[in-house]
Amino acid sequence: MSRKLAREDCFKMIFEARVTGATADELLDRFNETVEDGDVWELKQVNPRDMAYIETVLRGVEEHQDEINSKIQPFLKNWTIERIAKVSLALLQLAAFETLYVSDVPPGAAANEAVDLAKKYGGDDAPSFINGVMRSFVRQYAAK
Repeated sequence: MSRKLAREDCFKMIFEARVTGATADELLDRFNETVEDGDVWELKQVNPRDMAYIETVLRGVEEHQDEINSKIQPFLKNWTIERIAKVSLALLQLAAFETLYVSDVPPGAAANEAVDLAKKYGGDDAPSFINGVMRSFVRQYAAK
């Protein structure tokens, strides 16, 4: 599995958590079961490095959700966290977490990957929305 696919699976699980209220532990248990069964996920072979990344991101987004949301909010211009689409919220939380807490992911790459996922999963305006928010977010927090 590549980091790109691991990130996409993280996005899917963060989105599921926003929709269903599932916890990181529940999502990881389900993910591990589907990987073992060779079900649904993009690639069935998850190496230990990718699994560690997935666990770090899911648990980290859950643990730091309030902080991440409060740091994203100022960049939402005329929107609130509660009003934005769940797809966009999941992507912003993922990219913001990577920017703030994952040292081996360059902040620009986190933002670009979120935009790419928005093109695949979001509405027509999602990529430009994600790009605008993350560009400002990265300027503010990448050096800190």
